[in-house]
Amino acid sequence: MLEKKTVWWSEPMVWLLITLPLTAVIAGTLTVWIAVKNADTLVKEEHVKDGMGIAKVADRDIKAAQLGVVATLQAEPGRLVLKLSGHFAKPQSGLTLTLVHPTDERQDMVLLFSPAGPDSYATAYASLPAGKRLLELAPGDRSWRLAGQWQAPFTGTLQLAAASQFSSTQHSPNQP
Repeated sequence: MLEKKTVWWSEPMVWLLITLPLTAVIAGTLTVWIAVKNADTLVKEEHVKDGMGIAKVADRDIKAAQLGVVATLQAEPGRLVLKLSGHFAKPQSGLTLTLVHPTDERQDMVLLFSPAGPDSYATAYASLPAGKRLLELAPGDRSWRLAGQWQAPFTGTLQLAAASQFSSTQHSPNQP
């Protein structure tokens, strides 16, 4: 009845008892680190949480629709040209175009357009990584806005109009 004494570190059951809690602590620490490093961005002020969806507060869109604001954005090598039309005083201080990446705030970009002629504005821009961008065009006083989407790298022409112009169609009683 002689039992051979062994040291604790040579017993497999001891390592099992140490490894399981240690793995949980390491995984928990890694999860916290990932959550802090990749924190979600805040919801912009003109968005309101509405159940599981997001509803835009459309005051500035409605104002743009009332003024008949329409912008045509033309991509040229190294610069963007914007032609603006509508029934309002043209902004003399220029326009701001915000390019929003749908999921990564670090890829967002703000471009300032300066007057380049009658009803025309221009700005230089660097190329962007490929992907969808949400666009928001607004004057310096942010009284109205135009919104749209464009696929980077930008090529061709895009027309921006007030969102509310396309959100509903009005029919007269005499039309089918």
